[in-house]
Amino acid sequence: EAAVMLGISQPAVSRLISDFETAVDFQLFNRVGRVLEPTEEARLLVEEVRQAVSGMEHIKGVAKEIKQFGHARLMLATAPTFATLIAPDLIGQLAQLRPYAMVKLEIGSADDSIEWMVAQSYDFGITTSETVNPSFDSLIITNEDVYCVVPFGHPLAKNTQICAEELAGESFVSYVSTSRFRYKIDQFFASKKIDRRLQYETSTTEAICRLVGQGLGVSVVGSSHEYLSKIPDCVALPFESPINFRAVLIWSKRRPLSAIGQDFLNLAKESVSAD
Repeated sequence: EAAVMLGISQPAVSRLISDFETAVDFQLFNRVGRVLEPTEEARLLVEEVRQAVSGMEHIKGVAKEIKQFGHARLMLATAPTFATLIAPDLIGQLAQLRPYAMVKLEIGSADDSIEWMVAQSYDFGITTSETVNPSFDSLIITNEDVYCVVPFGHPLAKNTQICAEELAGESFVSYVSTSRFRYKIDQFFASKKIDRRLQYETSTTEAICRLVGQGLGVSVVGSSHEYLSKIPDCVALPFESPINFRAVLIWSKRRPLSAIGQDFLNLAKESVSAD
């Protein structure tokens, strides 16, 4: 049967067995009547060979997937406020370009934690302010005006623009205390000596607007007016201040970008050019 499978003569098979036994220096078969029974050593060897062959097939499969970007991985960390809009949009564009790529999106609690994640292992981070860390490169993805959001029916909802003085004494829904954008807002009100009632805080722009829509207060947020206008039960009005709201893409200078990382960066640059 072995001779038929190999397409050679029976004496040739016997010669191969003898040569291989000489090479490995142990007996491979015991003769029982007219049948050759593999020894225990031979069974162990076959199992090792089977695993080696399986390993080689796996390597071939991995090589094929790498060629197709099947094993390309991108790890992206983002500030909470960008987790529902900018980050998914960029990942969606990447998926169209590299449909087999694997992507991990992690939401960091604050810009500092996102910078730490990128410094450790993440390919990119999206923060709310430009980094001062010299070990990072950065790209400003968006640079939006800030808006004051108030509930429908609020006395200020009829205005065309809101100034800081008009929010004195108002219940205010803030970004979390670790947000650098929150720090800018607080500093701006403090510079004008305007007090607000800081009763609520949360991580994302959408959550802030939802709380405002519940009538729990007013807020100052960063986003596009088009996006804010789609959130129900609140009105977004231009806020008079020198503050801009930025989405900043950061990546480490200490690690070269992978091919998939370069693709992601190119898409981010294209999105900036399109704007």
